Amino acid sequence: MNRRLFYIALLAGTMQLGAVFAQSGSASDGQMREYNRNSLTILLVEGGNYSSELKAAMNTVVVPEKFDNNMLDQRVMPGSSSSDAVRKQLEAMKVPNQIFSKWFSRSDDGKFDMSVVYNRGLYNASDADVIRASAAKLGMSKLKDAGEKLIKQSYVLVLCFGKIKTMDQVYDEMDAARRKTAKALGKEFKPVDRVKNGYKGEVAGFLFRLSDVPQAMDNFYSNMWIFDEDAPDVVAAKRQMFDTTSFKLARVTSSTTTYEASQYNTGEQKSKSELFSMLVNGSVHNLVKDFETKVEEWKVRTALYSVFPLRAKIGTKENLTVEDRYFVYELRMNKNNQVYADRRGVVRAKKVVNNSQMAQGNTNENLKQTTSKFYQVAGHKLEPGMYLEQSNDAGIGVTIGGAGGSLGGAYINIEGLLGQYIGITQFKFFLGGHLGFNSYNHAKWSHDDASFMFYGGELGFSKGFFIMRNVSISGQAGMALEWGDALKSEVKKKYLNDCLVQGFFGFVGAQLAVNIKYDVQLVGGLNYYAEMGNASLTKDTEDSKSKDMGVKYSELFDGRAGTNINLGVRIQF
Repeated sequence: MNRRLFYIALLAGTMQLGAVFAQSGSASDGQMREYNRNSLTILLVEGGNYSSELKAAMNTVVVPEKFDNNMLDQRVMPGSSSSDAVRKQLEAMKVPNQIFSKWFSRSDDGKFDMSVVYNRGLYNASDADVIRASAAKLGMSKLKDAGEKLIKQSYVLVLCFGKIKTMDQVYDEMDAARRKTAKALGKEFKPVDRVKNGYKGEVAGFLFRLSDVPQAMDNFYSNMWIFDEDAPDVVAAKRQMFDTTSFKLARVTSSTTTYEASQYNTGEQKSKSELFSMLVNGSVHNLVKDFETKVEEWKVRTALYSVFPLRAKIGTKENLTVEDRYFVYELRMNKNNQVYADRRGVVRAKKVVNNSQMAQGNTNENLKQTTSKFYQVAGHKLEPGMYLEQSNDAGIGVTIGGAGGSLGGAYINIEGLLGQYIGITQFKFFLGGHLGFNSYNHAKWSHDDASFMFYGGELGFSKGFFIMRNVSISGQAGMALEWGDALKSEVKKKYLNDCLVQGFFGFVGAQLAVNIKYDVQLVGGLNYYAEMGNASLTKDTEDSKSKDMGVKYSELFDGRAGTNINLGVRIQF
């Protein structure tokens, strides 16, 4: 390629890159930043137990779709003791140079081209961005700036696994803890059920990015790019210059995660290599999710396209999944004429569009095919043109409150959103526990003051709907267990033979939730608990068998079945 064609190609590619930068803005710190598509290289630190299995699994690593794939042929590096040592080792291995080679499609003869830069810029752009970029007139002074904005978003993720345990080893540790607890409480030890096989490992993730990109790009274009008219000695000098130059990396952050790659002992079994592929890819997924909360440039940002319904032009290309949370910001101006971002609402993804293709500059768009649908869970009225910013959460809510009536007392409830797995919004699995006290003057006990402590738990599913921006309703159903424990020893010994009274229930109910803040809600509900079978006596040990008492639980404890009214505060994480 001669110099003239080189600059024409560079200009054409950069015009597409201009579309990338039209998506500006981070608002998490009151300012707006550009959102450019990032690229990712993943490597493994060699060493530890199962080293060979991990090295083989690195060949199966899948780069999340929101990143451009900068995976290298060399995916394993020597062991290092710290993040700084890892960085120095990466630079010594010329990993940054290899990333530049990836970006500019370096051939065996040392030549580069712009095809990858061009295609990635086009892939990142929307149709409207392509139209604007095609009409733009970028001067030569803007060419390098535009290229740098995309290339400098090149990240390197290094995985460093600690000791990997088999599920049998995990169960052994659980048994040891149970044995210790049982001994301390004077109870009989019962081993854990060993229902799974596989592996569990802790992994540290070190994140780096290309450093000093503007200076590196100046040097690269001026002294390393080979043109068709270059003399052989010039070509050789440029090749040597690239091979001997050490491009740099900068440390971004680090994190640790634990991932379990396991399977139930029954049914079709995955191979050892498949389990280690799960372990590596699952660890990458967890680390990426964590880094998305720490690295501003990894947060997806885009404009709100419409509000009836809420739509935005992101989708599978940005790794969007159902129930992903986004904050919505409006750009405003203060009294000093400074622009700032004001958070106006919180939305979650409802229906995700497949946008994993290059934009063509088409103006006749079908919104259902080009935009993902969202629903609002908090905030004020939203308007088109406001900005969405990715804000990952765990999708977990914890409710603490009190209930009157059936199974009344203080309660705690933990729930988790399941939308990302099943594609249904506000569908939750919940697990709860409660504690209460009451006294009964019942012929069964023949005692003036038969006081009981009640404790139990429930599990079930719920489906919610936001009827207003800050108000939701939900229906739920599940099962519950409760135990009654006599507080006076003479009652417990004489009538219960030192046992607990156990009741089993099915329940349905409804709840109303009103936002106090976007992540705090006031929750009130009405449940109906229906007894399933008779009350039973059970020893206060894990291996005891229950004995049917021949009467209903509510006959022994009046009011412990039927309608329940509850009120609490939910905090969402």
